[in-house]
Amino acid sequence: MKLVCGVGELGFPAMFAEAERRIVLHAAVYGPFAKSKPHIQGLEKALSRPGFSSLDIIAMVPAGENGWDEPFLSALRFGASIQSAADELKSSISFLNGLAERFTGKVNVYAAHDLPCLPLVIVDNRICFGQYAHACFHAPDGFWGCVEADVEALFGWAESGYVPQNASADEIAAFRLVSECSSAMKSGDLL
Repeated sequence: MKLVCGVGELGFPAMFAEAERRIVLHAAVYGPFAKSKPHIQGLEKALSRPGFSSLDIIAMVPAGENGWDEPFLSALRFGASIQSAADELKSSISFLNGLAERFTGKVNVYAAHDLPCLPLVIVDNRICFGQYAHACFHAPDGFWGCVEADVEALFGWAESGYVPQNASADEIAAFRLVSECSSAMKSGDLL
């Protein structure tokens, strides 16, 4: 496992560009990605690859009726006005819908119905995770971890509801992260 200070240390743009099979994004709001040419280019490179299967994105939607939207946005963008956070949310959805239109069949955008527990980015067999906090520095500036795991097997466990008896502690810990994404995709409507 790798632990870093700040998401920039993980190099998401290059990680995206190198993706061969699948990317899963469960980070609620994607305004910073929409404003970053390297992130956009990395995602586009992966999506243009013939063998690449899917970019699955779990996102908050404007004017949600979840009951947790406003308090969650207050933590996610601590110190920012609710209007500012709502505007970023609209920009995020616009960016995601644009990706889905340009790469039809490869981009799936799911509405987040369950309260997100932590930001997650999965690229092939790499699982990267941060934390949300009520702090003036936002999630990108926090600690981020990255682990390698058999992600497709873990998604299979989540789909079947069966975790092998002989699963290791590392596999169970990674499974918890993948389960967060799997659960959100099952309960979220495609946008």
